Formats: sequence, structure tokens, C-alpha cells
Amino acid sequence: MQQTLEQISLRWLGRAALALVLAGMYLPVAMTVVYSFNESKIGTVWTGFSLDGYRNVFAQEGLLGALWASLAIGAIASSLSVLAGTLAALGLSAWRPRTRLLAQGVIALPLVTPDVIIALSLAMFFSALRLEQGFGTVIAAHCVFGISYAFVVMTGAVQDLDYTVYSAALDCGATPWQAYTRVIVPILAPSLVVAWLFVFALSFDDFLITFLTKGPGADTLPIKIYGQMRFGIKPETSALFVVLFLVTLGGALAASRLLKPAQAST
Repeated sequence: MQQTLEQISLRWLGRAALALVLAGMYLPVAMTVVYSFNESKIGTVWTGFSLDGYRNVFAQEGLLGALWASLAIGAIASSLSVLAGTLAALGLSAWRPRTRLLAQGVIALPLVTPDVIIALSLAMFFSALRLEQGFGTVIAAHCVFGISYAFVVMTGAVQDLDYTVYSAALDCGATPWQAYTRVIVPILAPSLVVAWLFVFALSFDDFLITFLTKGPGADTLPIKIYGQMRFGIKPETSALFVVLFLVTLGGALAASRLLKPAQAST
């Protein structure tokens, strides 16, 4: 009986801990969703239900342009990062184990480097080269950490790759380029999409590195929202958060569905 009571206590303790963690993670999200329907112009004071926040979500000055800038920077940085990370993962697969581990550690180093160090280093680097800071330097900065994340994702996919299909394609008369584009790339496609979405989310959400490497007027969405929040959180800002949250959730669900066939094949 005592053992049964202990098991029940541990079970309820685990449930309470889980509930506390979920509340800490999602209660702020739920509150933001609720206040996105606030009639008041001050986001933290509830005065009534209204859809004006969603109707006027892009009426704020410069918000739409900042959104498009974030989307463009994220798309370009993600594509370049996934391309470089995939090529690195494929190339290192043929290296000797000790040398490969050293190279993998160097490429993955930005994963454990604080953002403030990366941001300051890149800002000083661009300044030393006398590069005009703008969207180009932001894309280059995002590729610094994007390549690391893409490389880690693609390294796992490349390690599970069966290279006999590549050899079989060559035996059937395909050129190396055809074997890679028509055989290897389709096999890696789910991991490529997941890596792209992962890097895109990080690039779209980045603030500190973008803030220190952007030029005057080259504002992305996080920086624009930060500037507006100094004057209070408006319902339009909360509405934009809800829209972006739903889009991100849809992307995560799509990525999980893409991963299922890859996991089933392994």
C-alpha cells in the first residue's frame, strides 16, 4: 500500500511539474492572443472586444516593409546556409574520422557561442572592411549561424545515407551530377526542407545580431516591433504576433509531416 501511495504521489508530482512548465510556456501566448482582440489602444488595458487590431495590423508605419525585409532576409540566408551546410556535410563524410570531428566542431562552434559575441565580432569585421552595412551584411551575418544549424541537421541525414544508390546510379550510366541531383537530393529532400525551415525561423526571429550589423533604416520585423513597444504594446502588435505564431505553427507541423517518411524509411 505504501509503495502504491508513493507511485501515486510521484505521478501527481510529475503532472504538476508538467502543468507548471506548460503554463509558463503558453500562458503568455494565450494572454497575447486574448489582448489581440482588445478594443483599447493600450494593449495592457482591456476595454472590450474588437477586431480592429487585425484590420489595422499593417497600418502601422513601416511594419509591412519590415515584414517583407525579414521574409526576404530569412529566405536568402536560409537557402545559402542550407546549400553550404549540405555541401559541407557531404564533403566531410569522406574525411578521416579524427579530421572530420575537428572540422565538424569548427563549423558547429557558432551553436555554442553567445549571440552578443557573434554580433560584436561581425560588426567589428564589417567595420574593418569598411563595408556599408545594410541588408547585405545582415544576410551574411545570418549565414554565419545559419550554416552551423543547417550543417548539424544535414550531417545526421548524410550519415544515414546509403551511398550504394549513388554507385548504382553511376553503374546505370548517370553522370556524377545526375546521380546527385536525381538520386541523392530527392533522398535528402525532407531533411533539406527541415533545415531550411529551422534556419529561416532563427533568421526571422533574430534581434541582437541583426541590430548590430544592419545599416540605418534597414529594419527587420523584430527591430521594428521593439521600437514600437517602447511606446506600449498595441493590439495591432499582438495581432501580428498571433498571425506569425499561426504561420510558425503551420511550418512546424509541415516539417514534422515531412520527417515522418524519412524516419519510416530508416
